[in-house]
Amino acid sequence: MCAVCVMPVSAAEFTGNNQTYIEMGNGAFYDPYGDDTYFFNFSKAGGGLKAIHIADSTTNKNGGVYTNQGLNGTFYISDTSKNPGCSDSAILMFGVPGEVDTTDLALSITASGYNWTLTPTIMYPPSVTYYDSVNVGTFDDGYFLESDNGTRINCNWRPYFDEDYPMYCGQDMTDPSDTYKVMFIDLGLGTLKYNTDLIDNGMIKIEYDITGYDGRALFDIYTWCNQSKQGQSVSWTNRVTDTGSSGWTINF
Repeated sequence: MCAVCVMPVSAAEFTGNNQTYIEMGNGAFYDPYGDDTYFFNFSKAGGGLKAIHIADSTTNKNGGVYTNQGLNGTFYISDTSKNPGCSDSAILMFGVPGEVDTTDLALSITASGYNWTLTPTIMYPPSVTYYDSVNVGTFDDGYFLESDNGTRINCNWRPYFDEDYPMYCGQDMTDPSDTYKVMFIDLGLGTLKYNTDLIDNGMIKIEYDITGYDGRALFDIYTWCNQSKQGQSVSWTNRVTDTGSSGWTINF
């Protein structure tokens, strides 16, 4: 477990599992605080785990657990929430084992999906615009989160209400050596509830390619809302425990 994590560049602190500010590696698309961070806020145990899923196709809205995936591939982000049935920006969390050499790693992300003008109240957007094959960026070793003294943040948990919420499905949380360094990437595309009238049924399409590294890696998803019952915050993520889990792991 890591006790204290501090973000590079800005002084925003990743001080624990919940109610903390985390900096986006590529900058926060909406940047509500002017420092490229979003507020991660989960209000109760079990909350925020039912709406967002990782899927291998546009017809599988509830997603699944996908293991031993390749160093390049495609997955989808689905939303099964009911009211209002959307979130304004999806965030990728990418992680690799904490002690591996990632000097030459390069992660390229292309995303396709919908964006819209932020709504003034908690509501489904009245109009949306589709963006195809957006070049989100290429992310190297320098994007993994670091402490204020330049050492890599290395945790076996990830942000959530629970203090020890796993990185991936089946993780042994009693093993203190199973730790990961992570980066957060803001897509600037929102999630929309499953709708066959929309391209890819409203899902976000993620195409990734990893070069310069051939070890284990993982993706998790978070989403941010400008207007929600939890306030202006990141309050949803893919479940990786119990029924309804979904996740995407590479080479394990």
